[in-house]
Amino acid sequence: MSQGKLILEVGEGVFDKEVMESEFPVLVDFFTPPCAPCKALIPVLERVAGKFPHIKVVKINAWDNQDLCARFRISGVPALLFFKNGQNVHRIDGFDASTETRIEDALKELVAL
Repeated sequence: MSQGKLILEVGEGVFDKEVMESEFPVLVDFFTPPCAPCKALIPVLERVAGKFPHIKVVKINAWDNQDLCARFRISGVPALLFFKNGQNVHRIDGFDASTETRIEDALKELVAL
């Protein structure tokens, strides 16, 4: 958590309510528990969540949510999907040194849409 902002972990049962029907833009992080790049992404997502208070950030365990992985063609983790008004408008696959900047740039565009 950063600055009191909670990153929710959601699953198939509440995905549509929390993401597709959200009044706020949503950043969705598909992860698996043992994935080292996924773990390295956690502090980045926490920082980003603190910088963008009108963005909802949610995590989805890919192992536990295979239907969502199929629905959004998730073939590897981490995978970041950006939603606005129920539409997937941007995607970042993988994690490297440029990811935080890429996430922030994508969120700025998302807010501007």
